[in-house]
Amino acid sequence: MSSERRPPAWHLFAAASLTVAVGALGACADLSRGEPSPPVAADAGDAATDGGDAAALSFATDVLPLLAPCATCHVAGGQAGGTSLLFTADPSASYAAVVRLVDTASPGSSRLLSKASGNGHGGGAIFLPGSPQYQTILTWIQQGAPP
Repeated sequence: MSSERRPPAWHLFAAASLTVAVGALGACADLSRGEPSPPVAADAGDAATDGGDAAALSFATDVLPLLAPCATCHVAGGQAGGTSLLFTADPSASYAAVVRLVDTASPGSSRLLSKASGNGHGGGAIFLPGSPQYQTILTWIQQGAPP
């Protein structure tokens, strides 16, 4: 086990939430990120073996920090505050919001991945399919989307 310690995921989320409070609301939808990614094939990444060799991932440690930039808009009162994805300073509440957007039976078809790759997302593509961040979230979903 490494002696290196990572800060708890809620620290990262609290920092992202603070950014909203300081006045970043007008910059939420970064449409300069380019065109949305092409749709991901429904069966992409659905094979059980795709995530089988990866180390076990967790929402709080591995996924929540990747989604911290989303908390700029996806918070109560934020530009995307009217969507079904709202983050809070409570990681378990954020987990409940995120897990509603995953499909463990067909991980590559999960709405979370589709939106993050720019499909129907007002903020543009956040993670391109095949990027390390996208792959981490896909693997987490393939592993059953554990907290």
